[in-house]
Amino acid sequence: MTQANILIVDDEPDIRELISDILADEDYRVTTATNGHDALKKIKASTPDLVLLDIWMPEMDGITLLKKWHESGAMPFAVVMMSGHGTIETAIEATKMGAADFVEKPISLAKLLQTIETTLKQHQQVKNLQSQQPQWQMMDPVGNSKAAVALRETLKKLAKTQHNVLLYGDAGTGKSTTALLIHHHRHHNKSVTLLDSLSLDEDNMDAALAQHRPDSASSCVIANIDCLTGPLQQKLLSRLKQWQKTHQHNRTQVLTTSQQDLTLLIEQGDFSRDLYDCLAEFVIYLPPLQQRSEDVPELLNFYVNHLPDIEQTPYRKLSVAAQNYLRHYEWPGNLRELKNLVRQLQLAGGETEIQQSEVESFIEQNQQLLNSSSHQTRYDLELREAREEFERDYLLYHLQKVDGKVGDLAKISGMERTNLYRKLRALDINPKNISSS
Repeated sequence: MTQANILIVDDEPDIRELISDILADEDYRVTTATNGHDALKKIKASTPDLVLLDIWMPEMDGITLLKKWHESGAMPFAVVMMSGHGTIETAIEATKMGAADFVEKPISLAKLLQTIETTLKQHQQVKNLQSQQPQWQMMDPVGNSKAAVALRETLKKLAKTQHNVLLYGDAGTGKSTTALLIHHHRHHNKSVTLLDSLSLDEDNMDAALAQHRPDSASSCVIANIDCLTGPLQQKLLSRLKQWQKTHQHNRTQVLTTSQQDLTLLIEQGDFSRDLYDCLAEFVIYLPPLQQRSEDVPELLNFYVNHLPDIEQTPYRKLSVAAQNYLRHYEWPGNLRELKNLVRQLQLAGGETEIQQSEVESFIEQNQQLLNSSSHQTRYDLELREAREEFERDYLLYHLQKVDGKVGDLAKISGMERTNLYRKLRALDINPKNISSS
């Protein structure tokens, strides 16, 4: 794994050398700058992944430098502020201008390393989400089923509104892509803030929300909103009210996704009614691909024609028999599985037409890989991976016993239900698939 590149900006040589030596021992690539002007030169030569920025420096202080990056929009890196004389007001000002976190001097090395690790992870997740959205995905939903036609009509109407939108449906049905499509229709040339509730916790929630700057980004997309714990729901609700109050003429439009029907979570006491009312000004349900099987041939042809242009994969046409076979396939992974299968088939052979036998073989191989990975010896894994494998087996075992009922699983496992939903999502376990299998 390539280690992150960190730029340390501090006018005190002892501080620079100490932090630099520690980060180098942790296998980070480290660059240092003595002041704000030096930092600008270093960043121009090589863009870091994270900047540790001291606030109090001569000539150009850290807040001034951060403001310069913020106003220019040229900040493709995370920023963590450092100060020995920090105040709440300074920290708030820094987060408003895009700083991810704030550490005080004298610096606790354990706290610093944890802050760097958390910030880099969150920054990478945002970059991954952004990189997963090529231009052709901004096309309207493909297909002529009633569901696809209705969705296109809905999106056309929503383009003229500023409503917050909640999208829910099974994994792989295109919720995040549809949310980005709504933003694209409304604000073609404006930026969007992307957050994933699975990566949010008590330690990084405030910094994550501070990434969204209503003055520059008109939409905030929050995935897996059903996995937010109760305290995090209240933090989000408070921040939404703040955005609404301070930016009345430039309203942030919040687009959220969920695998669960939030109204059921509200009945169970696991989701805030006030937050739901704020987020669900308009609700869109995205059905599983199995319920719109008539769209499968058109979707297959869409990916067959566009993947070679976008990903430089070989062009291979699907035979009519292969398309018909896939139309009747169950598609447990929905649109995501369909796209991945087309990609695999295109990369597997030459220029010959893809036949039904090849499709069947690939689906069987993928199933065997899933089965074999679940039987992998845990002693060969790292401790974290071994623990995740045990948790997956434990939860699957009890889910099968209770026929996929998450409420019963929460009682057996002793976990709070919202935390249990987060764990299931992190382990890629869909209770609906358990109850239907």
